[in-house]
Amino acid sequence: MGMGSHRAGGPEPGTRRPRRERIRWAVASAVLAALPAALVVALSGDSSDVDSLLSAEYVRTGSWPSGYSGQYVLRNAGSDTVEGWTLRFDLPAGMRIATIWNGRLEPEAGRYTVRNENWNRALRPGESIVVGFEVRRDGVGVPTATEPVRADGPTACTINDKPCGGSAGTGPDERATPAASAPAANPPAGLDRHTGTPTPTGTGRGGGATSAPSAPPTTASPADATPRAGTIEHLAPYLDMTLDPTRAGAPGVRDRTLAYIVDGGGCRPMWGGVTRLDDPATTARIAALREAGGAIRVAFGGAGGTDLAVSCGSPEELVAAYRQVLDATGTDAMDLDIEGRALVRPDVMQRRNAALRLLQEDARRADRRVDVGYSLPVHPLQGLGDEAKALLRDAAAQQVDVSYVNIKAMNYGAGVAPRPQGRMGRFAADAAHALQAQIREVWPHLTQEQAWRRVSVTVMIGRNDVPGEVFTLDDARRFADFARQNHLGRVAWWSAARDRPCADGTAAETGADPGCSGIAQEPEAFLRAFGG
Repeated sequence: MGMGSHRAGGPEPGTRRPRRERIRWAVASAVLAALPAALVVALSGDSSDVDSLLSAEYVRTGSWPSGYSGQYVLRNAGSDTVEGWTLRFDLPAGMRIATIWNGRLEPEAGRYTVRNENWNRALRPGESIVVGFEVRRDGVGVPTATEPVRADGPTACTINDKPCGGSAGTGPDERATPAASAPAANPPAGLDRHTGTPTPTGTGRGGGATSAPSAPPTTASPADATPRAGTIEHLAPYLDMTLDPTRAGAPGVRDRTLAYIVDGGGCRPMWGGVTRLDDPATTARIAALREAGGAIRVAFGGAGGTDLAVSCGSPEELVAAYRQVLDATGTDAMDLDIEGRALVRPDVMQRRNAALRLLQEDARRADRRVDVGYSLPVHPLQGLGDEAKALLRDAAAQQVDVSYVNIKAMNYGAGVAPRPQGRMGRFAADAAHALQAQIREVWPHLTQEQAWRRVSVTVMIGRNDVPGEVFTLDDARRFADFARQNHLGRVAWWSAARDRPCADGTAAETGADPGCSGIAQEPEAFLRAFGG
């Protein structure tokens, strides 16, 4: 299973696949394991053995002209619970912390003291949290061409009055994570406005060609518009067009994402690789959705089947395939779910982005707009991996107008998200904050608010495919609060058909049923939780 993956609806030709959301990041452990060990320091000291096994790790998670984001990961590697913690560090002149999460900030003349919140005061054995922050430059000490950006990082770090180990923030002691991350900000009520995450044990994969982004298109995306206070602008449950019953009349749903279009052979787009675009039952369902109001978006790709960008041999061929789908469904909105070999091959990445650019240029000449969103695998702490970031950089370089970047916050696996019970909402919020910083790296002209408007998060409601990972109704309510506070552009879930109890009221302790959530709930309870 790959992290952040969705299996396309329906069986591959000649077979019958199980209908499940699948997310796996097979190589999630590789990058973090390769990061410099000097950043994780077992703190020695003068008091208890408990504090001596508390570690602090600093990572720069994003950079832009006016500042950067960073984080300290605190981890209890001992066998006893640490009761309370205090993190201290300095910043150079001209730098100041603008935002912090997962701790209470007490600035004092260039020295910053961060104390625990009530909810994260106790660190149990093996448990970790992230203290994240954004730093802004006040016009003093801005790096020059001969001065590395890293010289503006934190220094003189201590945790519980013990040194974090050398100069944590300058020179070789500061690292920029390959999969930049900035954890969750402004979590919901019940989370003391902050979220915690596990110690990173994996990272995104390397590889994939990268291109230096060119200037962004001069036309602003509708996603950059000022949001209404306290709202989630788009709720977009996925509808499996080979399985799900239509939720056309569900209150509060304005957007519906129809999944998945993959290759049916020879660069021929089909639902799940087996159902024709002109299938009468499918076209009738889409017509009913349209009649009910709201927007329709078509999802391409997913974990199952073959991505059209893999099978179509040229950008022009791919454009023709995309047009067939948009014409058949009567929409100009696309969700590109990229994973597996469709993500790791540079030629496929470049072909897809070239096709999307051509498609959007043709639409503009006809006074139309093709709305493009990318759905990508995610690490709950590190955010997007190297290949996903390379894809976005190439999209920016090719002038593709990207309305949102969607992360699949689900099915992480124990190596990446240990002890997930009750923490799935926090993981999703942390991943969203990481993504927001990465979006600003790819499109540095965006303001903080505009970057949040391009953040989209998809969760798998109820039981995930990974045993022990359950996204509960409490997770949904808390994450919805977080999304409203930060004005996320889009929140989605897999899937509409799963927003109901199973026939026996529950489900097996392992695995996920494609037609129910596997937890005790009322029908459409997740829709109400997200809709607030």
